[in-house]
Amino acid sequence: MKNHGDKLMVLASEESGRGKLENRSSTFLTIFVSATPYNVYKDDQSLESPFITFKFNIKMSYVLDKPDKSVPSYISKHDSWHEFEHPVDELTRGFICSLFVDAKIPFALKNLHWKKHDFDKESILLVSTDCVVSSILDVCSDMINAARESGRKKLFLLVMIKKQVVVPRDEYLAMLKAKEGQEVLCNVEDMIRLQARGWNFQRSDWEDMANVVRRAGLGDSIKKKRFGFSSRTCYERTDKTRFKSTRRQVMCPICRFMLPTT
Repeated sequence: MKNHGDKLMVLASEESGRGKLENRSSTFLTIFVSATPYNVYKDDQSLESPFITFKFNIKMSYVLDKPDKSVPSYISKHDSWHEFEHPVDELTRGFICSLFVDAKIPFALKNLHWKKHDFDKESILLVSTDCVVSSILDVCSDMINAARESGRKKLFLLVMIKKQVVVPRDEYLAMLKAKEGQEVLCNVEDMIRLQARGWNFQRSDWEDMANVVRRAGLGDSIKKKRFGFSSRTCYERTDKTRFKSTRRQVMCPICRFMLPTT
């Protein structure tokens, strides 16, 4: 059976379908990792021995290859938090490795760059995931030594793992449109679900949503065939079951967002 270190190496070498797409010449990805003491919470002197809490924040986003104030600066694809506690005296390299496995990071760990602080502009290229573990252990060691001098027993370490994928403008705009379209479809589905549960939406509410659908460029066929925006009777007859059975989508090969089809 593999230990946590082996699992971490497997995680670093795995290539998913998304990873292969992002590895094209038109895109460039970087994963920034930082670990910063975050002892802003109240200490707990009732603890028999010091404890350290690791707060993992895992993010993935797409950004333009060139700044453009006319569009959002980034598209968020993933943002999750994970928390782990461990006795300070039992902190080992194996435990740090296990955190990367238990956090279920949804992307391969490659092209890693270390930052002392998350907001720093400068970063250092790391040759392997083992270097990441060593860097985090170094931060933990300094924090533990400082806590021993101050007498603090409850320690907190904020670990940020941010994957940033740089894409050219045409692909970025396609991804942005796909994301906005997906959000609109989800909003329509919510309205249909709520109405089926007894919510009384006015005709003006549906007309407003139809305008949103139109601005998103989802097409008349979506409004008429799927959501019943074209007639008053469809408002009462449309329900979640019908919606799920008639809505058809395809996955965008660039960003993996779901695109509506006719």
